[in-house]
Amino acid sequence: MATAIDTFGQYAGKAYEGQINDLSMADVTTGVADVVIPFGRAVVSGSAAKRDALPGAGAGFFLGISVTKTVGVSSSYVTGQGQGSVNLPGSYRVGEETSRVSHGRVWVKTLGGATVGQQVYALPTTGELTNAATAGNHLLPGCTFLTAAAAGELALMQVKAINPTTIAA
Repeated sequence: MATAIDTFGQYAGKAYEGQINDLSMADVTTGVADVVIPFGRAVVSGSAAKRDALPGAGAGFFLGISVTKTVGVSSSYVTGQGQGSVNLPGSYRVGEETSRVSHGRVWVKTLGGATVGQQVYALPTTGELTNAATAGNHLLPGCTFLTAAAAGELALMQVKAINPTTIAA
């Protein structure tokens, strides 16, 4: 007789990069990717209206955090084809429709760790998120970490992309 598995928590992680925590106050907007955009990254305005990009050489207004897509034709959400590697969180490919949370709670990987209530900073070249207020990192006004995490782990982030914040390298 087969043995039933009743402890599913041993296989599930707490979240994925870019996963929306809940929809109680989520404002998810869309655009089209000018560049490959991994999930759970700071997204800025791209080359034109409704175009998204990562922070880079050109300045752009902070639009929100890229969110994991749960279904799609391209399958980049499973294979990470946009990054050219097998990466579960995946990414949006160039020219693909994107979703970003501009107000709400989303899971992100923090490079430097996080403590509850700590401000969030974006790296100016990659859009990765950190708690480090080092030179070059850009403060995301109104954005805070809601859970504690060690460096490289997932933390819950409150996003408020309501202030016109420019991010540039």
